[in-house]
Amino acid sequence: MEAKLEGWHEQIRFDFETSPFFQLLGFNLIEVSEDDVLLELPIEKKLYNTYGNLHGGAYATIIDNIIGMKMRAVFGQPVITIDLHTQYIAPVSDGTISARANVYGNGRKIKMGDAEVFDYEGNLLAKGYGTFKVIKEG
Repeated sequence: MEAKLEGWHEQIRFDFETSPFFQLLGFNLIEVSEDDVLLELPIEKKLYNTYGNLHGGAYATIIDNIIGMKMRAVFGQPVITIDLHTQYIAPVSDGTISARANVYGNGRKIKMGDAEVFDYEGNLLAKGYGTFKVIKEG
């Protein structure tokens, strides 16, 4: 059963804190505000590819989720991913990565967004963009 919370920011935090997937990977939700959502992922060996770097799927996952969370913050509605593209720029093997997103869309059901992923020194590691569909709650 889904809890209905008063504010969108409370709902984002609740969804994050009760997500087994976020807990499995080790995500940290750092900031939730009307203007910004910041998601971090400490790099652990369990997230490495065969070359000892962060797996590309981790980049795609943080991009997908930060865009979805930002849409929830801006539009006040949950979304699901229709299409996602990730551009890998640089590998990383330690520290923490972080992601921020921008979202767009005047459509009632279809929204778009993009995100960037940085290492702890501010170096750009990956970029992504996607198309999302607004869904009904509950």
